Amino acid sequence: MTASIEQEDPQLTRRIVFLDIDGTLIDEREHIQPSTVEAVARARDAGHLLFICTGRSRSEIYPQILDLGFDGIVSAGGSFVWLDGKTRVSQTMSVEDAAFAIDFFTGAGIDFYVQSDAAVVASPGFRAHLRQLLASEVADSNRVESDGELQFEKFFDDGGEVLRDDIGKMCFPSADTSIAEIRAAFAGRFDVINATVPVLGPQSGELLQLGVNKGSAILEVCRIQDLDPANTIGIGDSINDVEMLQVTGIGIAMGNAPDSIKAHADQVTTGVDDNGVWNAFVRNGLITADASVAPTAAYA
Repeated sequence: MTASIEQEDPQLTRRIVFLDIDGTLIDEREHIQPSTVEAVARARDAGHLLFICTGRSRSEIYPQILDLGFDGIVSAGGSFVWLDGKTRVSQTMSVEDAAFAIDFFTGAGIDFYVQSDAAVVASPGFRAHLRQLLASEVADSNRVESDGELQFEKFFDDGGEVLRDDIGKMCFPSADTSIAEIRAAFAGRFDVINATVPVLGPQSGELLQLGVNKGSAILEVCRIQDLDPANTIGIGDSINDVEMLQVTGIGIAMGNAPDSIKAHADQVTTGVDDNGVWNAFVRNGLITADASVAPTAAYA
């Protein structure tokens, strides 16, 4: 028997909601809950602004996610903001820093990819490495398209030039070099966090520009839109969501988030496979409860 949740008093104030993708909008098999589709549509119909807020570059966001309907995109972990049909914020690495990272990865034999605003370029061995990592999972997921290619790998240009002047973030899968060693090598030059895509392995990670994160990008969106950060909501589940949970007026962790992430949140909703987005929207008055879409649920 599930307990009925207490719905917060609906606010007439227009809210701006920032939603992570992996572990929030989609599960680890890249499925989207029907209740999430409905929640997004109803919240926008009610006049609220909804932004994707992701570690992915804009080119890595699948059409089925974009088709849900959003007002803007924070991408590459806060490096870029897409709003009103154009890039409004662009925070990129210096070529010197990018070259330093690429030289390190190449010398250590670590596959990697670089993320720009609308492109992803991979090192020569990355695509084969990705195929190997995903081999055991592709049968029961939305990753394989009709032509046999993995949807995820279609976004990677593994023949392009990795050293470029528009890199927002870099990512790498698990390798023989530990993430602790990689973090030490980049100390004072990059923030290194564990990767937010589990399939890349336990020692995988992301190189972030110092001071550039989802939280800093959200504050920029509020400045551009002339909105009070107190009227923002952030929903996420992973290490790169911490700053988002901290700067938004209401930070909501997904039920599937680790306890270390929940500790930074004001609220915890149900899991990504248990109507987590829908329940968070209902609780905070963005939409009205509707048992025909999802039953009431207890919050953690």
